[in-house]
Amino acid sequence: MRHTTAFLLVHSMHFVIFIIFLTGCTLSGQQPANHAPGVPSAIPASLFPALRIRNAATNLYLTENNGLAALTYFPVSDSSIWEVEDYRGSLRLINLGSSNYLTIQNLKAQIEILPIQQAWLSPRWTFEGDPVSGSIVIRSVWRTLQVLFAKNGQVGYDNVPVTENSARWFLESASGTPIPAITPIPAINIPTPDNPPNSRGANVPWLEYEAENGQTNAEILPPGRTFGSIASESSGRSAVKLVSAGDYVQFKTGQPANSVVIRYVIPDSAEGQGLNSTLSLYVDGTFRQKIQLTSHYAWSYGGEANTLNTPSAGGAHHFYDESRALVGVIPQGATLKVQKDPDDNAEYIVLDLLDLEEVPPPSSKPEGYISIEDCGATPNSGSDNSEAIQKCVDQARNAGAGLWIPAGAFESSTHAIDTSDVTIQGAGMWYSILHGSQARFNCVTNNCVFKDFSILGETVSRQNNSTDDGFTGSGGTGSSLENIWVEHTKAGFWVSGETDGLLIKNSRFRDLYADGVNFDNGTSNSVIENSHFRNTGDDSLASWSPLTDTVNTGNIFRYNTVQVPWRASCIGIYGGRGTVVENNLCSDVVTYTGILIAQEFNSNPFEGSTIIKNNSLIRAGGSTDIEITNKFFNDQPGALIIWAAEGDISGVQVSDLLIDNPTFSGIELRGNNSIIAASFDHIEIKHAGSNGIYISANAQGQASFSYVNISNSKEQNILNTAPASKFSLSQGDGNIGWP
Repeated sequence: MRHTTAFLLVHSMHFVIFIIFLTGCTLSGQQPANHAPGVPSAIPASLFPALRIRNAATNLYLTENNGLAALTYFPVSDSSIWEVEDYRGSLRLINLGSSNYLTIQNLKAQIEILPIQQAWLSPRWTFEGDPVSGSIVIRSVWRTLQVLFAKNGQVGYDNVPVTENSARWFLESASGTPIPAITPIPAINIPTPDNPPNSRGANVPWLEYEAENGQTNAEILPPGRTFGSIASESSGRSAVKLVSAGDYVQFKTGQPANSVVIRYVIPDSAEGQGLNSTLSLYVDGTFRQKIQLTSHYAWSYGGEANTLNTPSAGGAHHFYDESRALVGVIPQGATLKVQKDPDDNAEYIVLDLLDLEEVPPPSSKPEGYISIEDCGATPNSGSDNSEAIQKCVDQARNAGAGLWIPAGAFESSTHAIDTSDVTIQGAGMWYSILHGSQARFNCVTNNCVFKDFSILGETVSRQNNSTDDGFTGSGGTGSSLENIWVEHTKAGFWVSGETDGLLIKNSRFRDLYADGVNFDNGTSNSVIENSHFRNTGDDSLASWSPLTDTVNTGNIFRYNTVQVPWRASCIGIYGGRGTVVENNLCSDVVTYTGILIAQEFNSNPFEGSTIIKNNSLIRAGGSTDIEITNKFFNDQPGALIIWAAEGDISGVQVSDLLIDNPTFSGIELRGNNSIIAASFDHIEIKHAGSNGIYISANAQGQASFSYVNISNSKEQNILNTAPASKFSLSQGDGNIGWP
């Protein structure tokens, strides 16, 4: 075990990463005896000396009394002296009198001081410092909302306000001398999100209207979840099919708008290249305009694993595409109707949903920016602009200027655009468009900043060795995407190479053949927030930490909405350290699971805590097609899965999770390796298609469940098929619906 004088702590409430320094301290070097099995017999000199811990509200000291944490006046015995052990990015507090550890393992009202097992998360804590007051908050790594506090003469742990003195503590040397203030130094500035703290999903500027909930004279497709059916790929698992002239869907608008996004299906051509058609838009009974439709980017064949454009291969799937248009003013309370008129020549049009948004006017070129038109790029001409845009990127970087993409569609068909150390900005994602087979940016080193434009690609199948992603390369440092729309590419952004502090926010990733965004190859301290993902062909958000690369550390996925990923999961976490997934909304997963935490794909081990909190999974968890189900797990996939496939998984903490109407089980634990000390707290599982919680026969390890409410499961609320000798299921307080 290695100790240093600079120690990294993750501030779990505000996501600020601190480097903590303690000065003026003398290391005691005193070794506690009689360590519990699995704990090193000698504790090396750590960052902290032997110390006392004094509560700010009571001025009493933390001590040990018959195996429980207690309070005392200035003490004279070793029972109120603590050594602090640096362990895997967190701290463990060892009582010098008993040589046991401060822990909440048994979830008792009072904190215990016990011998521990190495795998336990319950004795692990973080110190969050306030240099102004010199006090700290002592937060549980296992139950991250809960902090140490003193009240009514007892020491407890709970989700109490950290501003209260009862939850704040001072550190002193064993002799009572105050230890100098802990000084937080920001290493990476992870910004505070703008979203309401308890909301889930992205805060988007449009209202969404499900076609099956509107007024219609056409066929409503019955709900279905069988792979290869249009209903299974529909939001809400249902849609409306317009067949005859005069078939329509209409709504009363809930807010003003001037744009529409329509998610639809029209038939493919006989040779698999797609057909074009139109749909008629009416406002308050008056024809407004035609909406252009195409199946060129949809309809894949060859079954779940393939995206062939040959209908003879069978196994049709990936039916949907979207069309967007600026359509003029639509007042609030207007009747908006989309109708198949006689000249809308598709055999049928399936309508899934409409998004209505009031788009602001295009913005103007900022002062000091170079326009890509200055280098010869021409909008709306159909001619290739790759060389002109690359020339302007280089000029802007050399001049220390920003690069401007005016309103219009600029073709890029010969090569991707390499960029670094430059801000590239457009007039808005509805106005400035980079289009074509090479419509993509490759971030070469650092400071790749992209704002306010769209990338509309020409990808029509998935080729894993191709580079047709909207954004590629390493983000280095100082990189960000904001107000970016990516559509019809393989992946939205495949982050390859070490990246530190990448920020992606307020963006849209639609109709892709692979991941929305994949944090790969050592991506760390990076955030995806308030972004919208729909119809992705692999995990919409992923953090993959391959074993051969630097460990992904401290990534955050928060306040995102994911709809209808047609392959893989809404969110996938594959190894790494300290990932946080919070306040996300996931719905209608076609073939896989909602959130997957998996030791697979040759990934680095999970280290520290993986925090999954305040998320909602709606109609998630795979297809009712048994062949597809067996392909993935040889079993029915749950809405949330912890899968120890290629190694142990430790430190997963799931809290404040809603699982509603999963196709199969709500929570599933599986794998040939150990799931170490997983915890589930304040979970609601409703209307599971099979079991509320399913623990597979090969599961190993330990999981604890508190305040888990399971109701209306089609089969059993709890199905634990693992041998008791291999897997331990611990119940805390507040569970409902358990046998």
